[in-house]
Amino acid sequence: MLLVTFHGGSGSPSINNVYVYDTNGTQLTKAALGAPKHGKLSELRAMALANGLLYVANGDKSESTVLAYEVPSSGTSFTYAATLIGPTLSKKGHFESAIAHPFGLAFSGATCFVSNQDTNVVGQITVSNQGLTGSLVQGPPTYLAKLFPTGSFLAGTYVASQVGVLDNVETQTTVVDHAHGGLAASLDKGNVKNSVRDVAVANDILFVCDEPQQLVNLYSLVDGSYLGSSNVLADAPTHLALDNGGLFVSAGSTLYWGPLPQSTSSASLSLQTITPPPPSKGLKIGGISFGSNSTVYVPYQTGVGGKSPGGSIYSYSVSQQTPPALSDAKALVPSLDDTPEFVLYLPGGS
Repeated sequence: MLLVTFHGGSGSPSINNVYVYDTNGTQLTKAALGAPKHGKLSELRAMALANGLLYVANGDKSESTVLAYEVPSSGTSFTYAATLIGPTLSKKGHFESAIAHPFGLAFSGATCFVSNQDTNVVGQITVSNQGLTGSLVQGPPTYLAKLFPTGSFLAGTYVASQVGVLDNVETQTTVVDHAHGGLAASLDKGNVKNSVRDVAVANDILFVCDEPQQLVNLYSLVDGSYLGSSNVLADAPTHLALDNGGLFVSAGSTLYWGPLPQSTSSASLSLQTITPPPPSKGLKIGGISFGSNSTVYVPYQTGVGGKSPGGSIYSYSVSQQTPPALSDAKALVPSLDDTPEFVLYLPGGS
């Protein structure tokens, strides 16, 4: 089956739950997720399967949590299991740790990496208690600690920001420039407009979308070292996916692909366009997911959310050549009421 998150937020027709479809495009439910114990579901973003659980980024600024759900053996109802991590707020309601408006999730063993739009950092969480408990790693990684022995970083920071002062963030942090792996952010009247987006992990490397600089950055999972960046893309990268030894990058209306570096000692990333024939011009591509039988599911976005129609979901056949080619387009879900953010294929469904 296919799980779909949407832009969400307040107002109609915003969707703040996970829709489920079978692989023929038939809708199975509009409310797969049970309500969390505290707070509400709003602006859901990345989903990840790890530790036998489904993790979901509950991205609304006022929520800023990563939720864990039990995966049903049958059916489409996911039972709330725990809140893996949430924000740390000052008395003023400002963010005091890395977690704020989470977007992307990536797991590596007992570690979860979370990208955060409003602090513009990637947070590092230690996961325990069978995947139900998360705690922020308090100090920066060895790489940042050596570069800035007296530096100031938000608790849990693994990848730092180029911007040290941000609205709604309590602490001024040490500025880390791009040459040392800092992430860019563009501001609008003090508020974060464009910042870090999706993350992925493979071969001891953390891949991070630097939206403003139109790059995918690479970092070592050993000590946080900045390993370099991809070539500059024609549009801002927002979503990442892994399949068959390659990294797929959604950047505006373009889909990129590049072979994964095999180790941190040979870390480089050259991305090239493999954009499939779109259903119409001007559509952006969200977070794609790979299924069985060499199939990829692609969510198309017509806007930024809260508008109907918000987009569609197509399936394509993926060739095994290098670079891969996408063909045989099928409109699984021709029209959606809100902008789709991520699609996740869950094995075992229809």
